[in-house]
Amino acid sequence: MAAWLEYTSLRNLLLLGFLLLGFWYSLATPPFETPDELYHYGFVRHIAQGNWLPVQQANVESPWEQEGSQAPLYYLLVGWLTRGIDQSDFAAINVRNPRANIGDPLFPGNKNFMLYSAASHPLRGANLALHVGRWLSLLLGLVTLWCTYATVQLAFADSLQRGDSATTRFPNTALPFIVSLWVATIPQFAFISASCSNDSLIIAVAAATVYWLARLMTKPNSAQITLGEWLVLGILLGIAALSKLQGLGLMGLAGLIVLWLAWRRREWQLVLHAVLPVALPVLLIAGWWYWRNMTLYGDLLGTGHLLANNGLRTDELTWGGIGGELRGLRYSFWGLFGWFNLLLPGWIYVVLDSITLVAFAGLFVRPWLGPPNDRRESTLRLLALLWTVLSLLLLAYWISQATGSQGRLLFPAIGVIIYLVVDGLRTWLWRLPVWVQSLVWLAVPLLLLTASFYTLLVLYPRAYGAPQPVATVPADIALIDMHYRGIDQPTDEMRVLGLQLPAERYQPGERVPVTLYLQADQPVLEDYQLFIQLLNEEGVEIGNLTSHPGWGRHPTSLWQPGAIYADTYPVLIDRAIDNRSPLLAKVYVGFVNPATEKSGRFPIGAYDRDGNEVPEPFLGTVAVSPTTPPDAADLVTPATETIAVGTQFGTVIQLSTVLLPNRAAFADAVQAGEPLTATMIWDAIGQPATDYTAFLHFVDADGAQATGFDQAPSPRFPTSYWRAGDRIVTTFAVPAPTSAELEDYAVWVGLYEAESGGALRLPVTDAAGQVAGDGQVLVRDRIQE
Repeated sequence: MAAWLEYTSLRNLLLLGFLLLGFWYSLATPPFETPDELYHYGFVRHIAQGNWLPVQQANVESPWEQEGSQAPLYYLLVGWLTRGIDQSDFAAINVRNPRANIGDPLFPGNKNFMLYSAASHPLRGANLALHVGRWLSLLLGLVTLWCTYATVQLAFADSLQRGDSATTRFPNTALPFIVSLWVATIPQFAFISASCSNDSLIIAVAAATVYWLARLMTKPNSAQITLGEWLVLGILLGIAALSKLQGLGLMGLAGLIVLWLAWRRREWQLVLHAVLPVALPVLLIAGWWYWRNMTLYGDLLGTGHLLANNGLRTDELTWGGIGGELRGLRYSFWGLFGWFNLLLPGWIYVVLDSITLVAFAGLFVRPWLGPPNDRRESTLRLLALLWTVLSLLLLAYWISQATGSQGRLLFPAIGVIIYLVVDGLRTWLWRLPVWVQSLVWLAVPLLLLTASFYTLLVLYPRAYGAPQPVATVPADIALIDMHYRGIDQPTDEMRVLGLQLPAERYQPGERVPVTLYLQADQPVLEDYQLFIQLLNEEGVEIGNLTSHPGWGRHPTSLWQPGAIYADTYPVLIDRAIDNRSPLLAKVYVGFVNPATEKSGRFPIGAYDRDGNEVPEPFLGTVAVSPTTPPDAADLVTPATETIAVGTQFGTVIQLSTVLLPNRAAFADAVQAGEPLTATMIWDAIGQPATDYTAFLHFVDADGAQATGFDQAPSPRFPTSYWRAGDRIVTTFAVPAPTSAELEDYAVWVGLYEAESGGALRLPVTDAAGQVAGDGQVLVRDRIQE
């Protein structure tokens, strides 16, 4: 008896600890930053305003969206509790982040579903009503834990009478506490239990139903199940059916248990005795809502409208898709926060997955390697397996119908799932010393609790906290001081004081880190979105990032006047570039006002520090390399003549190949008066010190230039940015000369400093056997008569 009292005291401490942890989650999680909480609250608010249940319309937006099709008990309860709260300020906090990242935990920004999640929200009005719902959910979480403890306690009631010795094996009397401790410390369970959602109600009612079924199953064979006990079961099933559609699965579980009891006792009349007292409360409590569905929608369960608004699966579920669903399921069972976009460190999931696999392997071999079975233990294990399998089948059906599996959909069975995990681990641990077992039983909850602390102290501030100002713009960053002024609010002015860009090269598919130093001298009234575009030489966008500042969590209306914010964004290069040369992409930074974007006034005006308007505020450049370098073989056509050169200029640039029109193509172009096309392939063998211009000249018999062209080897990538290993293809459009005979001209190629106008040529340092001199190389000689 002393052991039971000891663990009962520990259970009470556990409930208190869970209450404190859940309360912390409820206060730390910004309003509506739990999955679908905005829509759950919309249903609650609808009831609190004195309305009856909403009537759903497929594909029509509403404050409650798909949640309006949910079984209504939770919403009726919270609506009744919050009916006296003035929630007219709801619109002030119901401002969504238009760039919110939903369901992609690997994307680094826009974790906040709501725009003002970084702002302080006093507990009043709509926010108070929301937290009343959260706190009711938290109390329901306590019910879940109490029922979990009581259920496992039933399985080991014989241990008290037998008097297990802690010196020989770990005492069975500790297992109810261990299972409850594991459940209580699962971060996702605490997170969901602290949200305004009907999940907590169905989880609690399911735990209570499982406890009641365990109680009926563990009664001595000689004991009769009273009418009152059947009625309690019916009441629980009725509440479950009015809490969420998952509650209907409990009816299947109850039916299986009733059949098992009848078989075990060889009393088949027991089924008849149970039907009426169980079914009648179900019909009285929940039947009206299902009848309403049938009357309104012609759909007993109301799932048609729920799926239409929630995301009906339209594509075929492949094995790859199933793998993705299972990955998300695992993550969101242990801990995946926000709108499925805040992930714990990956190694935590690996550890927990490994423990789960070891545990279920232990269940499989338990009959041969595990501790001796008690009758009550076997009974609970059967119940746990049945409810786990049924829950998995319900989840599989949901995945087949809708997109997005979530771990919380298994939480109605969370108590028995964790019991099976603990039971499976006992197979491997029960022969070990007690102190070793104790370490294992406590290490996992400690890991889970640490994950919660990490979430609340690290993940949440990163995702929702406002960025802290910096003292000044670093001295090594050039000051830009570009001003952006609002249209409807001319007093709104944001400044980009400086821009920090990487010196490294990037390729398509990579992200370029861009840091802006932002400031507003006075309060900004509107919420402007910031955009960063990477543009190629033709002004075509090859990368774009649009977001409210602070990666979505720091809208301009929350800026402190005079404060400087360092805003860093990884801008994805999502468009391939021509591989004829690297690209010096222009960085275009601007602001837009979403409220006026559709009017065509987009973006807002940019002005330099002197007040002059800047039509295109290009604030910097980023070097982008093609994924694959050009290949000379790809440039050869039947109309070209390929000339291998190999001459080096200044030991930094090599002219590798020249492609000229062949005789026939040359004659045709001259006769038609069309320009000639000449192509040169350059290879960087060093780092050029300045920008050079390349020239290609056709020289006639008198030594005069008959035609030619001078231009940068790559207009979009100046030579001062070249580095060893770069390959650049230059194509010249050369005006047609007078004579149509290619043999009448010698062709010379060279390089000169761009600012010298041709006076300072880059010397030839290795002619590679070619005729060269005066900073040029002869690539094709004139044929003498």
